[in-house]
Amino acid sequence: MNNLINNIHYHSLLLISLITAIGAGVYKLYSLNSIGIFITLTLVFAVYYIILRKFPRDNEIECQKKENNQKKQNYIFLFCFYLIFLFCFYILIKSQTMSALISPWQAVPDYFFALLFLLLVLLILQILYKSKFILLNIILFYFLIFSIAIIVFPLGFGFDPFVHQATLELIAEKGAVTPKPLYYLGEYSLLTILNKIPFVSLSLLHYYLVPLLAAIFIPSVLYLALHKWLKSKQTILFTILAFLIIPFGIFTITTPQNLAFLFLILIIILGLKCARWPDLILIYALAIAALTIQPIAGIPAVLFALILTLYHSDIKNKKYIFLALFLLLTSALPLAFRAVNQANGADGKASAAAIAPLLSINNPGSENIILNSIYLYAFNLRFILLALVLAGLIIAWRYCKTCVVFSVYLGTSLSLLASYFITRNLNFNYLISYEQSNFIDRILILSFLFLLPFIILSLAAFIDKLRAQNRFIQISFSLFAVLLILISTYLSYPRFDNYHNSHSYTVSQSDISAVNRIESNAENENYIVLANQQVSAAALRVFGFKKYFSIPSPCEREGGDPPCGKEPGEVFYYPIPTGGPLYQYYLNMVYEKPSRETMLKAMELTNVSEAYFVLNKYWWAFGKILAEAKLEANSYEIIDNGEVYIFKYLK
Repeated sequence: MNNLINNIHYHSLLLISLITAIGAGVYKLYSLNSIGIFITLTLVFAVYYIILRKFPRDNEIECQKKENNQKKQNYIFLFCFYLIFLFCFYILIKSQTMSALISPWQAVPDYFFALLFLLLVLLILQILYKSKFILLNIILFYFLIFSIAIIVFPLGFGFDPFVHQATLELIAEKGAVTPKPLYYLGEYSLLTILNKIPFVSLSLLHYYLVPLLAAIFIPSVLYLALHKWLKSKQTILFTILAFLIIPFGIFTITTPQNLAFLFLILIIILGLKCARWPDLILIYALAIAALTIQPIAGIPAVLFALILTLYHSDIKNKKYIFLALFLLLTSALPLAFRAVNQANGADGKASAAAIAPLLSINNPGSENIILNSIYLYAFNLRFILLALVLAGLIIAWRYCKTCVVFSVYLGTSLSLLASYFITRNLNFNYLISYEQSNFIDRILILSFLFLLPFIILSLAAFIDKLRAQNRFIQISFSLFAVLLILISTYLSYPRFDNYHNSHSYTVSQSDISAVNRIESNAENENYIVLANQQVSAAALRVFGFKKYFSIPSPCEREGGDPPCGKEPGEVFYYPIPTGGPLYQYYLNMVYEKPSRETMLKAMELTNVSEAYFVLNKYWWAFGKILAEAKLEANSYEIIDNGEVYIFKYLK
């Protein structure tokens, strides 16, 4: 069984990495039309063949025979598990909504968590009774809880996925989109090529790529890595389940950053079992693939692969090379961000992005016991994870000869932590305010990810000790762990409760109706729309990158003489929240006053004579904005009984 899983995960991950990396190169240099895809696949299988011939693996095709002494399977557990598993999917499908909601938990019934509880109990029983297919069942459970929002919100959620989906559809149609930056190419290449091979819907592939890959490979790679350190299969399987006590929001939605994070996590786990060239080649393939997807994760991935190579080498004076690599890791991301800042005309002043207090203790208030328990865990999660990391450090220190590889992870994490504090001094004022700290926070996430081996080590050691205790203690802690996994599942998705409001609504059918109505009723072919990001996402979903307008450079808009900053550029006809002047005009409309003057400025910027302002019913101060907008608009239209208002402005 172990060899079978090892072979499947090795070959599939290697092929995915090669398609991602080589496809990115072909796309950058040429295109992803039929010829480009043929060239990519030819190169992929050529490199794949060379790797297998040059670095053969032991027992490549062999699988272990079934153990004769295996206990009789408890088919009742299996039957109940699959029955409840299918029922959970049925509930999620029945909970699908086209309405504008903040959280999937607003649509999913509360008893869904009771069913998840039963599934977890059944998984524990299957592990204890050594049932068949237990790893497969764990993978199915991972996939179920990673896919909740995707199923509940069939129109999609978030904003970035709509941008990437529109880009993918344009690449599928034309073979390429210009410009071709050095990031995102890997994900675009992988999805475009996968879409051409099995003829599966591109949107379906895009929605499920990260949740599906994470559900398959995280448990299987953990299973293989832990076999190097642990003797008990039960401890290994319990540890894989316990891994879910860490909130897993990055695996619930497909974006280039999340896919790159996933590849990096797989590299981190694979590094624990890396002992031969084939293992190291797979790590390099994943690292290069991550680099082509999102350099924020890809640069540390490549440098960590180099550090692992050095660790397993026999080079003299390794400590000096280690020091050089860790210094390079510390400075690489700040230097990359600085280069991006200079390219975007950011000044040298320190960023105003705030840092969240890392050591503040929070306690929930006086809500019901369930919500209090959830946020008692959420507010103090950093301390729980820190305790697990410290316990892992102590274990690694006690078994330093066996666990010396863990020092590599600690050094990488500390280097990235230093990189985080350096990057905080850079300016990201070319981004909108709430995006400015986002890129910096990703470095902090990277630093944490390299501490995952210590958390895994702590969980495995605790579970191993727990299995030696009496049945009452085992049951008590097992139920407590189940509750933590349920809490983690709740925290991994956007929330709207008495403690937390994620604010961002999903795209609704009303949003799609609004963008269609504007398009059909527009008097001129050229027009602009000021709307929130979900209406813009709806426009991207329906029309893609249909329309852009040329705008003057910032210095020209301010009356300066060029060159004095960015060159003249283009602006999408709907606001893009990650940047661009139209979104600021929209913010002025909803946070200051929905004035005709603001709309005229936006029309003047884009040189159009027709514009629209879209107001959603859920927006803060909706009544006040609605009354004021009616006074100055030329006309307005009501969508879906007042869910959305469309205001029309003409010069």
